Amino acid sequence: MRLGWLPVLDRKLLRELWRLRGPALAIALVIAAGVGMVMMSVGMMRSLEATRDAYYDRYRFADVFAPAKRVPVALLPELAHLPGVRTSEGRITMSALIDLPYVFDPINARLHSLPAKGRPHINDLVLRAGRWPDPARPDELLANEAFLKAAKLGLGDEITVILNGKRRAFRIVGAVLSPEYVYAIPPGQIFPDNARFGVLWLHEEVLAGAFDLRQAFNELLVRVDPGTNVVDVIRRIDDRLQPFGGIGGYARDQQISDRFVTNELNELRNMTRILPPVFLLVAAFLTHLVLSRLIDTEREVIGLLKAFGFRNRVIIGHYLKLAILLSLGGLILGATLGIWLGRGLARLYQQFFVFPFLQFHVDADLFLMALLAALFPVLTGCFIAIRRAAALTPAEAMSPPLPTNYGGRLTGALTQFRSLDQLTRIILRGLARRPVRTLLTAIGIGAALALYIASASSRDNVEEMIRITFNQAEREDLLVTFTEPRGRDALTALARLPGIRRVEPVRAVSVVLTHQGISRREAITATDTGADLSRLIDIDGTVIEPPKQGLVLSASLARQLRVGRGDAVEIEVTQGRRPRWQSHVVAVVESAIGSPAYMRLDELDRRMMEGPRISGAFLAIDTDARTAILKALRETPAIAGISEVEASRRALRNTIAETMGIITLFNTGFAGLIVFGVIYNHARVALAERARDLASLRVLGFRTTEVAYLLIGELMLLTLIALPLGIAMGIGLAHYIVSAFGGDLFTIPYALSIGTMARAVLVVMAAAGATAYLVSRRLGQLDLVAVLKTRD
Repeated sequence: MRLGWLPVLDRKLLRELWRLRGPALAIALVIAAGVGMVMMSVGMMRSLEATRDAYYDRYRFADVFAPAKRVPVALLPELAHLPGVRTSEGRITMSALIDLPYVFDPINARLHSLPAKGRPHINDLVLRAGRWPDPARPDELLANEAFLKAAKLGLGDEITVILNGKRRAFRIVGAVLSPEYVYAIPPGQIFPDNARFGVLWLHEEVLAGAFDLRQAFNELLVRVDPGTNVVDVIRRIDDRLQPFGGIGGYARDQQISDRFVTNELNELRNMTRILPPVFLLVAAFLTHLVLSRLIDTEREVIGLLKAFGFRNRVIIGHYLKLAILLSLGGLILGATLGIWLGRGLARLYQQFFVFPFLQFHVDADLFLMALLAALFPVLTGCFIAIRRAAALTPAEAMSPPLPTNYGGRLTGALTQFRSLDQLTRIILRGLARRPVRTLLTAIGIGAALALYIASASSRDNVEEMIRITFNQAEREDLLVTFTEPRGRDALTALARLPGIRRVEPVRAVSVVLTHQGISRREAITATDTGADLSRLIDIDGTVIEPPKQGLVLSASLARQLRVGRGDAVEIEVTQGRRPRWQSHVVAVVESAIGSPAYMRLDELDRRMMEGPRISGAFLAIDTDARTAILKALRETPAIAGISEVEASRRALRNTIAETMGIITLFNTGFAGLIVFGVIYNHARVALAERARDLASLRVLGFRTTEVAYLLIGELMLLTLIALPLGIAMGIGLAHYIVSAFGGDLFTIPYALSIGTMARAVLVVMAAAGATAYLVSRRLGQLDLVAVLKTRD
């Protein structure tokens, strides 16, 4: 194609782009990794937050939940007129068990009543399939869609629900979603297990009859007026519900599903604050190094342009255009890759968090932010390199640079190694004569390796969390929860079941913990001293025994309350006689899961002034008797829920495989692109810089393999120098990420494995090997005559 209509420098620019197509591709990969990471992470965070807010608003998610024992319906008008209350609604909420003929595992259920007329005014449902229950058919119900899919149930199927110890058959007529169960988890777990936990919505009169709640409800839902202090509204509601067994209201941010969604948003926010900027800065830094070295090879061309009368600003503008065009491909590729991966991640999140819709979108400001963050350091580095060359006079610029001074202690010392062959000494002297460039290049390769290590370490950390939780802390087979606290004789009854090897008591009490005006609604968990089935384990594996007196807090809860060891905490129980007392913090532990408070069981019994009571039990069972034990437990009216630890472990592993595995794959994929792009860019620029020298060696009689050794040996030596640097930086970055991640629901332990570091090193070595192969092929294609006749 004829380009005579273009200005001279623009024609040169196009020729340069074609000549540099190999380095341009490598530069594009490096920038694309940084930009793609920003687009995917920030876009996903914004999309998830916008979807949550829209879903909550459209289906009127409650601002306040106030459970109680038995509240008369006649009290509803008074509650609706409390100051700050916008709308309110009473409902019946209960726990139950589902019995399916082909499933032997325990299936827990959460039951909610449907209004006698119409749909719920608060926490409305999204009907995904089927229809609403017919008011004239009390045996019809709705079920959450995730449970129906996991349990392989369909519309019209019949299920048996154990209501207060009595079996009753129901027919499924609709599949629904609820803003209350974006993240639906069974009791005692922190990850979804949709096959063993279902949420059911039944006719109000059915639940009222089964649980003796006619003309009454046991949970109040409230939406508050905009700008209202939610704490004041909760206080007023608690005052009115206390005579009716009110357990204590709590705000939306303490509701379990919303807590997990908010925690995930915080995790995404942390990830977007740490990883994308690091990726982008590393990409920009490495691209700057490559382009600066590339422009240094154009020194004589710049002198020639100046000799023909081109002004400095024109020359600088020309090379800045080259830098922009070389970076543009990476920006476009990164944006495309980030949006494509973001949409895939959105589909993954829609399975993990059950939203009726989740659209991944990227705002214009995000494109601008990524553009500026990627181009600014690149253009700055190029400008410095061009200005340095443009400051020379035409005669100086067109002349070859002064021969390198190979004097100095380091280069002189290298010449003393007579055992090294001549080519190896050339490589060593070449690296020693430019120590700053050598160090920066090694740091660049090391930074790419560090990103890979930090990205891949997340799976090691989660595996350690699973090991601590299920191998050391939760060692029981089953956790049984009762409908109400019971006496110690319940343990004797459980121990009599054939196949029960060990029984240990547990009691969980809902409390409000207060310190210097800061309050948190949590549960105190109490166990006996010497408990072996369920133990409190510090994140370093230390077993923490419940103290004879006082309180043990998790580190996350202690941070929220701003307390330390020895500080006094006000404890207010929100059930029963509602005792209040002060207790000192005896220990603060980093627990892997949850933000719990712990006491000794006899100490809690004394404080509650109710005598020895338990709310559940940990069971160790014989595997052969599992089916019979589960059947007996399901038929016991006093049992509200059964959790199987092995099922929790499987659910956790499945969730990690679906979520953490994909996200880690994305991050390590981006890091792998940077690794390859950095090493390939360095090799290609080194080839461009030394083409004349290498061609001269070929003319002097050196074989192609010997000449290639100069480049490949330098590349491998730089890679070897970069490995310890990269490993050290990777360990530091992985430590920093772990310290920044985690929240009040779990703490991620640091557990970077030797295997992960070994795989990272293999990836870097594989990228270096592939680059060496490509460069050796390129070296074999050099036109010796053309190279020797060229001065640039």
